[in-house]
Amino acid sequence: MIAVFPASLAEMVKLVGKADEIIGVNEEIRLDPCLPELRDKPVIGRYLKRSKKTYWNVLERVRPKLILDFRVENLHSSKELEAFAGKIGARVELFDFETVEGLVEASKRVAELTGGDFSRFGDFYGRHLTEISEIAEGIEETPKVVLTYRNFNVVTKTNVISDAIRKAKAINLGDRIKTKRKVYPVRKDSFFRVFSDAEHIFLLTSVLTSEEKMKAIKDEILDSRKWRTIKAVDLGNVHIIGSTLDLNSFMRWSPRLIPGIYQLGRFIHGKAFPRWEKTAKELYSLCGV
Repeated sequence: MIAVFPASLAEMVKLVGKADEIIGVNEEIRLDPCLPELRDKPVIGRYLKRSKKTYWNVLERVRPKLILDFRVENLHSSKELEAFAGKIGARVELFDFETVEGLVEASKRVAELTGGDFSRFGDFYGRHLTEISEIAEGIEETPKVVLTYRNFNVVTKTNVISDAIRKAKAINLGDRIKTKRKVYPVRKDSFFRVFSDAEHIFLLTSVLTSEEKMKAIKDEILDSRKWRTIKAVDLGNVHIIGSTLDLNSFMRWSPRLIPGIYQLGRFIHGKAFPRWEKTAKELYSLCGV
């Protein structure tokens, strides 16, 4: 029996055919349309609100044999989780990957741990990564882009989304920030200085920041004289892109990142990349959605 904290890992478990073995979930999974069968499972943690919490008593009650989480200090530290797992005799597997290839390996590892079937899932990855590579080889330009969540939280080099940008034949200016953190807060005055040469700015939605809020931020940016000191704003290249849990969001540490690469490529290079909806539909059909 499996307890899963991130929705992204729960999607992987489902894609290898083992969703029926999940007995505990994070609160955010209830918002994921790919995982309707998990909405009534016991909630083992939450971080949808500002106050984050792990429900250790629920974990102890359901007593999973396997606990899956990212190696990110969020609800709890990895040491806390491993100590708890030792107490109930469970195995803990913590995932961290900085490349799309690492995402593929993590998916394969989920299949190994759960006794699932990786074959159709692996075929999906292989075909699309080959196609993306072939498209990128035919593009000469590598525009400079920056991705940011609300309040100038910038996607850095250690975030797998940065590799998705590279695969979409672009340069992530967030790589300039020297940090091990996946997302790094940048002061507004520093943002103007460090990213003035950005040719595209992507505003990321999240479970805490809706598309409506991002639209207001986008309008404010485009109407600001100061913001036009950044090349992307002067060109009108400010885009809203999803990293929340609805079916139109692909900037996540999950298989959704594959259609996400097509989406990034389409925004950056236009028709050189095909639209992403067909690939998303294929992935969601594997999920039974």
